[in-house]
Amino acid sequence: MDRPTQYARTQDGVKIAFTTKGEGIAYVEMSPIPFCHGAGPAEVPEWQVWDEEISRRGMLVMYDPRGTGMSDRDVTDYSLEGWASDIDAVVDALALKTFVLFAPDSVAVPVAIAYAADKPERVSHLILWQAHAHLRHVIGDPGFATVLELIDRDWELFSQVLVQVMEGYVEAETAQREAAMLRELHTPHGLKAAFAAAGTVDVTEILSQVQAPTLVLHRREGRQPLDDAMEVTSGIPNAGLTIIEGSAFGWALQHPEAILQAIDEFLGWVSEPAQKGNTTRLSPREREVLALLASGKSTREIGAELVLTGRTVERHISNIYRKIGAHNRAQATAFALDHGLARGS
Repeated sequence: MDRPTQYARTQDGVKIAFTTKGEGIAYVEMSPIPFCHGAGPAEVPEWQVWDEEISRRGMLVMYDPRGTGMSDRDVTDYSLEGWASDIDAVVDALALKTFVLFAPDSVAVPVAIAYAADKPERVSHLILWQAHAHLRHVIGDPGFATVLELIDRDWELFSQVLVQVMEGYVEAETAQREAAMLRELHTPHGLKAAFAAAGTVDVTEILSQVQAPTLVLHRREGRQPLDDAMEVTSGIPNAGLTIIEGSAFGWALQHPEAILQAIDEFLGWVSEPAQKGNTTRLSPREREVLALLASGKSTREIGAELVLTGRTVERHISNIYRKIGAHNRAQATAFALDHGLARGS
């Protein structure tokens, strides 16, 4: 984490590390439990951009759940109640009366659902990335069970395989860095106990008790079945489902601008509008990417023409959107045309 670490203590005495950035409406971003947030903005530019965007809109709150990262590692209670108490400790330490709760694809989703059902007076809005009421589709998968067996046999190999399973194809250097970070921030016995507990979690019966307005975000080609997201959306009284293109597990790693737009509309946030003539913030490379984007080229086509990876192109597009105040390709194209940056203009 690149911001000063603070500590809160749960009712069962576990120290929970957390950080904040920005001011305004509190946006509590859970990690993909049983993992912590990982390398963080200092290591991955896409996450740096995401953090900056959220902290520009409100106060971003991030924490390491029990047993991970900078929080206490020597714990025994890996349970729905235990993970929920981590949230309570952090928001109590910050004296937050209400807050937005964001939970990504993992046991964090049912934990967030249970917390929102139990604390309707505190969760003003609930945002679920790749939603599900339980993790039987993951924990019960024979292939995943085989991966988990590696925890005791080969910790290093386990971390490398798990990164590939979770993220799909990633460049070798990135995969090695993430695997090393996973080993640094977690322990074999902690993950083993956490996964065992995760397999018993099921919040299907309490979906109807969630009172907070809920946004369910689903990756169209992701590993998570759409049926699971639909089940959660239909079970929560005031919930809506938005489909996001792509296949990446990480919400900030592919089409983050579409996710930010959905969140902005859901929360009523308004990002800074683009200022006419304000093109000096764009780097020469970003101008090239914007010109190609405005000409109708896809991410893959832009990458081929500029000899860039798809992920690098996505990062440039995210930076462009942030700098010009655009939410989508149409707005970016209009900006390019208005400022003479489109090819042939």
